[in-house]
Amino acid sequence: MYLIDGHNLIGSNAIPGIRLDQEDDEARLVDWLRARQPRLGQSVVVVFDSGIPGGISHALSGGGVTAIFAAQQRHRADAVILKRVQGELLRGHVTVVTNDRVLSEAVRGLGARVMRAQEFVRIAEKRRVKGRKRRSASRPKPEPKPSKREIEEWLALFQQGKREPD
Repeated sequence: MYLIDGHNLIGSNAIPGIRLDQEDDEARLVDWLRARQPRLGQSVVVVFDSGIPGGISHALSGGGVTAIFAAQQRHRADAVILKRVQGELLRGHVTVVTNDRVLSEAVRGLGARVMRAQEFVRIAEKRRVKGRKRRSASRPKPEPKPSKREIEEWLALFQQGKREPD
């Protein structure tokens, strides 16, 4: 799993066209990640500072990317990332993407790997993952299947206004 320090990645200026001074910088980064997630071959979790109310953003998450906002005034993205790494059983399979030296040292101390923003962008921009063949233009890419949780959330959302027949 890639666990990304979202605003740190944006602030690194490693991704052309995405800057911290843009109102929709988080959505732009999530779209960029979603387009490259199949190349990465792993799930991607991106954590941003200061979200209201905080937690998983269902509006931004999907396509192999989970977007999380640290609750405003209570936590920063660094604390959320550290807590996520601590909760992972296979910490060696977690790669934290950040240029933050303090966060890097802390997650390395927990057994996770660290990758600098520029290196991550270089890997994400590669044409194909090693050992994987490119899809031919005639074969469309299969649609991702929704998880059981996503299906339950959609059913709950669309069944709110429906009533049982009398």
